[in-house]
Order: sequence, then structure tokens, then C-alpha cells
Amino acid sequence: MSYPLCYHNPMMKMKEQLFRVRIALWRKAQPTRDTHIRAFDLAHAKKISNRLFGTLGVTVEPAEPFPKFDGKKVGEFNR
Repeated sequence: MSYPLCYHNPMMKMKEQLFRVRIALWRKAQPTRDTHIRAFDLAHAKKISNRLFGTLGVTVEPAEPFPKFDGKKVGEFNR
């Protein structure tokens, strides 16, 4: 019995990560803009950012994890 190719694909085992993309806008007031993309690794993130934003003035680096909500520090929400 043969299984479909998608069950044997090693890409299914890869975990996606967040990467920060910094785009140069060439303005004095707001010189750069940051956005986040989700990719498998740094090379994949660069490939996605080049397709979406072009190659000139774009840098890609791994993103720091976002802070999680802590009920003790912030306090509980009233619902």
C-alpha cells in the first residue's frame, strides 16, 4: 500500500518561526518600518521578504518572543 507524498514530506516536521523584517523607507521622519513574517528558517524568510518587499533596503532577523500576559504583574481583567 502506498501513501500519498504529503505524508512523507519532511517539511511537515519543520516548525515555523517569526522573523522581523525591517524595511528602509528613505524618509527623514520615519526612516524604517518593521513587520513580522512567519517562515521555516532564515533563508526562507529572506526569500519571502524579497518576494513581498523587494531586495533593496530590507533586512531580516529572528524576532524576539512577544511578552506573554501575566495576570500577577498586570492584574486581572474585569469581565
